[in-house]
Amino acid sequence: MWIALAATALGLTAFTAPADAAPDRLTMDMYALPINAKIPTLAEFQKQGTAHLKGVRVDGGQLNGPSTTLLHSSEAGAPRRQNQLDSGATYPDPPRSITNKECQSNLNNGLFYFKSRFAMCGALQFLQVWGKNGRPVGESSFALMVRGTIPDPKDRTVHFDYNFSNFTATGNTKTSGLIVNTEVTQKLLISNAKKRESGLIPPKKSFNALRVAPNYTHNVIFDAGQGTKPDDLIGMAYVPYVSVKYPPEYVAGTNPGPQRVTFTAMDWDAASYLPNSRAVDPKKRGGASFAYKVTLPYSSKQGAPEKAVADHLNLAHTQPSKTKPPNPHKNVPGFQADHPLHRLYRDKSRYRANRRAAVSVCVKYWGKDYATSDPAGPRECDEFPFASTYEGAAQSSKEPSAPKNNFSALPIPKAQNTAGGTILAVFYDKNRILDGRDSKGQEVDAYLMAIK
Repeated sequence: MWIALAATALGLTAFTAPADAAPDRLTMDMYALPINAKIPTLAEFQKQGTAHLKGVRVDGGQLNGPSTTLLHSSEAGAPRRQNQLDSGATYPDPPRSITNKECQSNLNNGLFYFKSRFAMCGALQFLQVWGKNGRPVGESSFALMVRGTIPDPKDRTVHFDYNFSNFTATGNTKTSGLIVNTEVTQKLLISNAKKRESGLIPPKKSFNALRVAPNYTHNVIFDAGQGTKPDDLIGMAYVPYVSVKYPPEYVAGTNPGPQRVTFTAMDWDAASYLPNSRAVDPKKRGGASFAYKVTLPYSSKQGAPEKAVADHLNLAHTQPSKTKPPNPHKNVPGFQADHPLHRLYRDKSRYRANRRAAVSVCVKYWGKDYATSDPAGPRECDEFPFASTYEGAAQSSKEPSAPKNNFSALPIPKAQNTAGGTILAVFYDKNRILDGRDSKGQEVDAYLMAIK
């Protein structure tokens, strides 16, 4: 009592008893984790803390400009799925749908997974650790999966399905006040076209409200006639982000800011040499595809109609020193994502030059009668890279900086060569592979090869 009386006498502020200490300090930490990562339990957080999560937080980076228009599966650890060829000389329809289960099982820790040029996805988990006076007292989490599809080859609409799931809340949380905000960056990379949109990007909602209404679809379409010549090309990057806003009484702890759930880029075209180029409604001509370096597999299995082509390509790729023309530094493109093939369509004279250069090698090393000299039957001169690519046999004569003799030519059975050509032509059509270079020589589209 004498302390209180002395304080009063001296005009000092009264002493505050421990029972009247400052209010509890409430905090919330947020982490973004790969979709397949195991989330620690609240008990584990209370025992180990949250420091171990900082190494697996996903970075929400920004776009890197037009170079992002063409994706390949080695980026962000996404695996490549190959289409399987039938027993005949054909190429199957690429898949145009993808399930949540397929996405999760193939995504691994990647930013995206491409099932085809018409079906892709990305996903992320969001973890919140609720604290009181420096100790974890609650945990909540949710996941978001975004699936992009182009279901109809005659429809230019790209669909993005948003699915929130895996809502959990344990211990002391306030998920009713946790606001989840989904935003999408849509950046035109090619053309200044105007898009049309329908459906709904997930609106800003609380954790609890999203749990009740978790599914949304956003559709994007560009009408034909707005793209760059000669293929009426439009390119756009699409990047969904998620961020959270804490309840007002909570202090922000770890908060990585807006997190990129996935990333993709799409192309719309109305190329005259691709399907649906003559639709009655000019705005509906052509189609859409994801800007992804799809892989064409050739089969080397016994009985495959294109086996001789596959064997030739495999030899050129793995043992180039055994191919003609001789070149100790031969490194044929088409088998690595950073060294792809580019379709050649418009320049017919260059195509013919590619064929002439290849045939001249067959004549030089197998004789003028190479087509008829094999008792097993008629042969044709097969070349790789294909005559229908910018990397074909005449590349060095058209591009002085290109390496010389960086191709292989070999006589193979005519029927096998025809089968390989048929598969390639159908592959071009069904995947909407565009002429791979623009007028300035810059990459527009590309693809890869694989031997099965």
